[in-house]
Amino acid sequence: MPDPPIGPNDTLGDIYYKTYTEEARGDAPHHPPWGLKQKDTFLEFAPCRDWFLNSFPPGEVNRQRARTHDGLYHASIVGVANTRVANHQIVRGWRTMVKERGDWEKYRERLLRQVKDFEKLKSAFVEEKAKFESEKKSKEWGREGLRSKLRAAKELLSKEHAEWKEVCKKDNQCMFAARSKITDLEAQIATLKKKVEDIEADKEHVRFNELNLFLIMLFFVCQNIA
Repeated sequence: MPDPPIGPNDTLGDIYYKTYTEEARGDAPHHPPWGLKQKDTFLEFAPCRDWFLNSFPPGEVNRQRARTHDGLYHASIVGVANTRVANHQIVRGWRTMVKERGDWEKYRERLLRQVKDFEKLKSAFVEEKAKFESEKKSKEWGREGLRSKLRAAKELLSKEHAEWKEVCKKDNQCMFAARSKITDLEAQIATLKKKVEDIEADKEHVRFNELNLFLIMLFFVCQNIA
């Protein structure tokens, strides 16, 4: 069926479809000549009609226009039935999807709570592990420190023992030398004492002899005087 001629009251959509030819615009992009505004909704008839009339490409409009009445009737019945069944299946699938999504959201929330609990347990475990490692190191360091102190004490004791032995050895040597000197001094004192005693004895003997000589001389003098 050919397009009717363009009339004075035709809209841009009417002109868009009436002037279409496959030779002239067959490969051009389809730009629906809508008068729809961004604020329009499908609660009103006019926006719905404008969208419905101008949404199909001109080639499809011409193909449907070329069909017979029976063909259009048959296509309409089949299309409506299939659309209703498809819509019913879509709604059922959508409803099932919504329920499954609700269940999934609950599962997701439960999983997130489990993840949070796991993170808390993990943090507590890491903290306890760090504490354990720190205590372990402290004990190891403590034992090592005690071992070091024990080794140092042993070394110091060994050194002091060696020094003590050396001091004792030197003291023994000094005491032996002092004892030898004392013995020598005692012998020297005894010798000197004997010499002094001998000298004193000699002095007494000399005095006695001198006294005897004096008495003899005095006797002779007295004899001469008499």
